[in-house]
Amino acid sequence: MDGERIVPVPENGSNLNKSSHLRLNPADGFLLVTALLWGINIPVVKYATHQMDAMTFNALRMILSTITLGLCWRVELWLQSQSAKDRLAEASPMENSAPSGRIGWRIAGFALLSGLLYPLAFMEGIDRTTAGNTALLLASMPMWTALLSRLVYSERLSKLTWIGLLVTFIGTLLIIQARGGVDFSREHFVGNCFMLLGAMTWASATVVSMPLLKRVSPLQLAFLSALFTTPIHVGLNIGYIADWLARPSENGVIACVLYSGILSTGVAYATWNIGVRKLGGSHASVYQNLVTLVAVLISWFVLGEPVLVLQVVGGIIAIGGLVLIRRGRA
Repeated sequence: MDGERIVPVPENGSNLNKSSHLRLNPADGFLLVTALLWGINIPVVKYATHQMDAMTFNALRMILSTITLGLCWRVELWLQSQSAKDRLAEASPMENSAPSGRIGWRIAGFALLSGLLYPLAFMEGIDRTTAGNTALLLASMPMWTALLSRLVYSERLSKLTWIGLLVTFIGTLLIIQARGGVDFSREHFVGNCFMLLGAMTWASATVVSMPLLKRVSPLQLAFLSALFTTPIHVGLNIGYIADWLARPSENGVIACVLYSGILSTGVAYATWNIGVRKLGGSHASVYQNLVTLVAVLISWFVLGEPVLVLQVVGGIIAIGGLVLIRRGRA
């Protein structure tokens, strides 16, 4: 990080008119997929960690994540090798070769933040605090990302974008309040601290990834991060993993491990990096607040939980904030 300023540029390089800000582009689509996968993952993790040790679950899903991302990256390289020579000539050389030197150290730093510290903080937090507290503290990610981007890269956001961030956070807060609100009592203090640490760590990783994604592909960055940190997760829990594998487990728990590993920390990490690369960290991070809305919809659709009026209002406000952010994207 040499103080370079990160300014996301529209892919076609032209000035966009106001109507184009409301049109869904591929980067927004990738981030919506990410929000969907992560929204489903919250009840999945809650269910699984009631049946097994949280750190064992995390290590197992990281193994699956590494395998998934590795396979996806190999497919990406194969597709690149089949493309025309002029496309290969235009591609960044770092996207088709192993990183070295300073860029390697930066990837290691990103991996420690996103692949080690964040999963550990998230798993410890979700096991020690309420769902409402978890949703609220994770909803602070866009604010942390915007502030860090401003401090590190002098990234300037328009007033409309800042208003959109605030509006989206308020909408998320209403959804959380409708689901039972938050509980900052002493018994949840440790869990809340872990979850806040997780939010700040993920925001930091997003900011660190912005210059990296100019040099490596989103899939490569996600895979190298997982490859670097998964052995640490496994080493810390090898005895528990062996014990869990030796005992029969119900199909529901196995399905949770598969979903969280292959999709939530596999595919979703890649789609998130794609969104950050195309839109920048501040704009991409607002999609984090849609995770809570997705969790509400999943609970209604799958579990039959009622949707309350306040949840509907909060969802509309959150989506309205997202629209404001997209209109403020210059």
